[in-house]
Amino acid sequence: MDSKLVIEREKDYIDEICDKYNYDSNIRHLLYIIIPAFIIKYGVSKEKLVLDTFKNIRIKISDKQDEIVKAYYLSTPHKINNEYTTIKYMMIQNYHNIGLVELLDNLVHEFNHAVNSYINEIKITNKFVLLRTGLTYRIYNKNNLSFVKKHDSYLLEEIINTKQTEDIINIIKDFDSNDSTIYAINSETEHKYNSNAYYLQSYICKEILNNRTFISTLENLRINGEIYDINNWFDNIVGSKGKYKELNKLLLEVYNLEIELINKKIFKKFTINKIREKSRDIMEIIEEFNNNVNFK
Repeated sequence: MDSKLVIEREKDYIDEICDKYNYDSNIRHLLYIIIPAFIIKYGVSKEKLVLDTFKNIRIKISDKQDEIVKAYYLSTPHKINNEYTTIKYMMIQNYHNIGLVELLDNLVHEFNHAVNSYINEIKITNKFVLLRTGLTYRIYNKNNLSFVKKHDSYLLEEIINTKQTEDIINIIKDFDSNDSTIYAINSETEHKYNSNAYYLQSYICKEILNNRTFISTLENLRINGEIYDINNWFDNIVGSKGKYKELNKLLLEVYNLEIELINKKIFKKFTINKIREKSRDIMEIIEEFNNNVNFK
């Protein structure tokens, strides 16, 4: 797909989006390259999905400082005339002090969650409203729509999303470098872009992220909103029931231990050893999966 043609074709539509939300020039110029990169990543068949996502989800900015959560995408449930719908937005924090590449990463990362959550977003059960974010769900009380919890699989969602963020930014890096924004991005990054988001979890899972069966299957299921049977698919390949659930549980434990380590002043060695132990358990499950697929 010719990137120049895609960039030129989408420019007027991107201007409409930016005018609608009164985006500043920084966000406007990044959207000129981000939206075409999404279309190249997911193909022309998903062009309308990509454009609808950016059109219907507003970017909000804040100067709030948060060392851990620097940006987020949020969809919340609302009930209107006995029908459930959602209100969505994307928040960038510490906006006026953020660097170009970090802003690019945040925008791509959070909008990639949104694009991969757009289809089949809402699931209703007897007690809960479940809102899909890619591979995972945020769970709300059906009666008062209060937030209950995130499903454990949210970390695997973040890992897959981080990989796709890298894919999209590397597409952008290959655009015509005569553009000043792209030239600046290439000047500030290595030849191949690697995101710092969820670095530890992504490193632990690197072997399965290179497994084409795993990645291609999950990418297709995420964007089409067909995630209901992933656990059985994964367990059947591994050959043992409950392995997908165990993988997600271990990833959550590693994440919580990492936060504990950051906040600890003393006795860090015990936490480090626990991270190593849980990481080995994760890698054993991944090895079982990789050993049982042909298309690697």
